[in-house]
Amino acid sequence: MKRPRIQLLLALALVCALLFSVPAGAETLETGASDFLYEENEDGSLTLTAYTGNAEQPVIPDEIDGKKVTEIGDSCFAGLLTVKKVRVPEGIVRIGDYAFECCGCLNKIYLPDSLESIGEGAFSGCVNLVLADMQEGIRTIGRGAFLTCTRLVYVELPASLTEVGEFAFSGCANLAQAVFHGDAVTVIPDRLFYGCERLQQVTLPQEITSIGKRAFEGCESLRSLYAAPLLAEIGTHAFGECKALSSLDISAAVIGTEAFAGCEKMSYFNVSEGTERISYRAFMGSGVKDLYLPGSVTEIEEGAFADSSINSLSVDENPAYQMKDDRFLLTADGKTLLACFPEDPYAEEPAPELTVPEGVENIAGYAFTCVWGTERVILPDSVQKVSAHAFTNSSVMEAVIPDSAEVDPEAFLGSAMEEYEDPYEEEQAPEEDPDGSAEEAVPETGSIAGGRSLFDPEKYAGYLTITNDEFESWSEKYLDYYGQFYPLDPQLMPYIMMYKGEVIPHYVPMTYVQNHDPSMWDRALSRFGDDFEETYKVMNHGLFTELRRSKMCDDLVLYSGVYDSQLMAAAGTDTVPGLEQLADAIGNTFTDPVMISTTTDPAVACNFSDTLFVIYASREAMESLGAISIDSFIHTNEKEILMCEKAQYRILDVGVMAVESTDEMGEPETVYRNYLTVELLGAAAE
Repeated sequence: MKRPRIQLLLALALVCALLFSVPAGAETLETGASDFLYEENEDGSLTLTAYTGNAEQPVIPDEIDGKKVTEIGDSCFAGLLTVKKVRVPEGIVRIGDYAFECCGCLNKIYLPDSLESIGEGAFSGCVNLVLADMQEGIRTIGRGAFLTCTRLVYVELPASLTEVGEFAFSGCANLAQAVFHGDAVTVIPDRLFYGCERLQQVTLPQEITSIGKRAFEGCESLRSLYAAPLLAEIGTHAFGECKALSSLDISAAVIGTEAFAGCEKMSYFNVSEGTERISYRAFMGSGVKDLYLPGSVTEIEEGAFADSSINSLSVDENPAYQMKDDRFLLTADGKTLLACFPEDPYAEEPAPELTVPEGVENIAGYAFTCVWGTERVILPDSVQKVSAHAFTNSSVMEAVIPDSAEVDPEAFLGSAMEEYEDPYEEEQAPEEDPDGSAEEAVPETGSIAGGRSLFDPEKYAGYLTITNDEFESWSEKYLDYYGQFYPLDPQLMPYIMMYKGEVIPHYVPMTYVQNHDPSMWDRALSRFGDDFEETYKVMNHGLFTELRRSKMCDDLVLYSGVYDSQLMAAAGTDTVPGLEQLADAIGNTFTDPVMISTTTDPAVACNFSDTLFVIYASREAMESLGAISIDSFIHTNEKEILMCEKAQYRILDVGVMAVESTDEMGEPETVYRNYLTVELLGAAAE
């Protein structure tokens, strides 16, 4: 499905009970270790590749036929619900990527002194894990290693640790304390403790150089934090929504965008010497009221103090900025007004009128957001430009602006004067047909391919078009299909699937099969990031593990809204093709690394594109790709299916179709979309 999903998530996972494929070249072990498959490494040691048993406490061998076992391989135990307790033997130096991913019943894992590396997502989705005793010797912990381990309460990170990956402990909702015992870790990565809402205490390494984006966002119980050196950067949203944070003894050269957004109890922050840049809305929604800027601050972004409670600002001798009359923050030359503050920050009633000093030529964005209560602003004749968002989120009701000033059309967005009429705006021509009597032409629907069409209705007669009303029963059939291969009750198999697009960023949390079991809903963790970059990191997590394991159980008709780039790929052109060009391309095969999410409902697809792919996807083709179901947004009508980004298609037909949809008001309407009928062929050759 073509669309970004801003709500997005941080999301992962619960319980996966899925069909495993046997790794190529794997061998069955001798008696005594017969529940494992393995591969021999170049140095003669062994990597365990799969566990085929069903023990609650599987015994991991440290040696097989005289050869040492040194690694638990990628996805070795992933998705197994039987495993509750594991003791990793001495001699194991690496736990692979996603090795225990979604082992929803795993409660305790004992790690050996020999362990050096914990891979990406190794324990992600282990929602019942309460103990992971990490010994000295561990040097690296991969991205998302403990993502959504919601029962972890305490984590000690050994002094030997040199690197910890992004979002390694994200979503650990009950994590209360994290201790770094050494100083070898120098970077707190993006989203390290994102969403750890009960985290109260963190002991940071003393040699850290930066705190990444959203590293502590959503840590609502965190009260204080200390870091000794001047950091290079406090990242975007680093402490966002840390509502209990009242003491923060940290300084940095760069204070990132919305770094302290929502830190409502943080009434004081020391901008220390060495700080160089304060970014957009750095203190939004925080409790900071008085701020001092040292002379080292040489860059203050427009809107740096927007939507904050700051009512008093003082600036040391500074080559870049000056304060005038203790209330106007100006550039050093006095020509640009960056921010205004109350005349008396402690007055019970703010002054209703504000006059900007003569000599100011430019009014920057968000200049008036810190003067709540001011209703009238008078700009001097020297003002030449009023920038976009100059009055956004201000209380100003009236502005006196020189006639000669250039006023950006968005200067008053989000203000009480948003209806301000731009004197330079051209008068709009009246709309034709004011009484609405003209009828919109209805396009001719159907194929335009004529004899070139390769679509055979009889061949595809058995393919299912799953409507939203039928989706629940189809999901039950899907679960029953898995019941053939796994001994547990299929109704205990909700899971979250995630993916990423390789060419165009496209993210959707693939949520659990909709079995309407309310007892599982509260366990279905669904955390959403709010920008593409962060969501990308999470959506990438666990993708290929899940694709390899999953199967489909029916031949399906799917729909996808498409990008222009996809049409170009289909037609083999370097410009966006029309219908006739696409008709000439019937019979073409093409690979689309973007179109990996498709819907069962054409009305959903057509809301996001002027052209649709109608995909006839056989079960065999989807199994060859590792296509997985199912994206079920519980409180919406969107039902989607995920396909691997290596999917290959053949164009069968081209035309125009009518789709019954709804308009913005929810009223039924018929929309017309160009379509390409394509056949899913399976994975393209490497």
